[in-house]
Amino acid sequence: MPQIPAQIADISVDWLNQVLPADFGRLKGFDVERFGAGVGILGELARLTLDYADGPGAGPKTIVAKCQSPAPENQFLAQAMGFYLREVNFYRGVAGRLSIRVPKPYYADCGADGLPFVILIEEITDAHCPDQITGLTLNEAERILETAARLHAAFWETKELYELTWLPPMNNPLYKAGKAMAEAQWPHFKEHFGPRLDGAMLDALHRACHLYPDMLDWWVKQGHQTFTHTDCRAENYLFGGSAGADTITMIDFQLSTRHVGTWDVCNLLAASLTPEMRREHEDHLINHYFKVVSELAADQPGFKGYSLDRLWYDYRAALLQQGVAQVITSNLRGGNERGDELLEELHMRPLIAAMDHNVGEIVKDIK
Repeated sequence: MPQIPAQIADISVDWLNQVLPADFGRLKGFDVERFGAGVGILGELARLTLDYADGPGAGPKTIVAKCQSPAPENQFLAQAMGFYLREVNFYRGVAGRLSIRVPKPYYADCGADGLPFVILIEEITDAHCPDQITGLTLNEAERILETAARLHAAFWETKELYELTWLPPMNNPLYKAGKAMAEAQWPHFKEHFGPRLDGAMLDALHRACHLYPDMLDWWVKQGHQTFTHTDCRAENYLFGGSAGADTITMIDFQLSTRHVGTWDVCNLLAASLTPEMRREHEDHLINHYFKVVSELAADQPGFKGYSLDRLWYDYRAALLQQGVAQVITSNLRGGNERGDELLEELHMRPLIAAMDHNVGEIVKDIK
């Protein structure tokens, strides 16, 4: 097997000629343009412009390469949580079977423990990517929720979902180990974010950190499991471009899990809308998602009995779990000023939403 490049700089012409599909044509060189500064927190991203030996080849002019993050602390988290292994398995086994649009995979591989890691995928050219910090428009949020609903409906308590043995349930041992990570990070989290949270929220989060393994078991017992993107945020969705004018392309599957679909709803609304925008449109957007997923999953036996009231309860419970996730990841680094600002918003907005919804009330239900 070809040696896996650890970083974009390690990718060579010889390696590309070994791993890219043979019908692309042979390369004599390529240009590298790094992008995603402050966007790809767990991975290093670059556009490779391919120079074919015999002129324009049958393959694309450009592809996207993704390697592990150069930041050791980000690498450690991704490796410990199995994020790189997961994305490789997604592109190898699932990407071609979905009704939603995802980039075409050309090559995906990683070491047995997740490092090194590399994927080569289609570039969606001329697409619009919403800005996470600015936040989504109402129409963008509606369309992303519709896309997520299609993914959720296809796997909602299906046999196929449970056959994806590489897709971890939320109560897998690695995630349960998040309790120790949360407790270790708590002093840093409290110092950095605590002054912006009220006492009740801090107390609820601290208790939730201690109860984290029980929370994950509790989630699985609730049923209504599906395939969740799990990193459902603005900059993981591309609008239009070479995929088609009315097409949304979902990207970045490192965090995918078997969980409740409401996690993606919560992730999107809490982190990808400004708090003001979320408060104004939250009711509409949650109702919109429920309408779409109910229609799409109507024939799935496992969907029966799922109600709008249950969706709202799950939304609040997901906000509580989001809070623990913010504690666990509070030491991540963005790599530059824009990345640090992005991480600040990704952490703070869900915490504001959790306070808005008084999620401390959910702690008593975790048994």
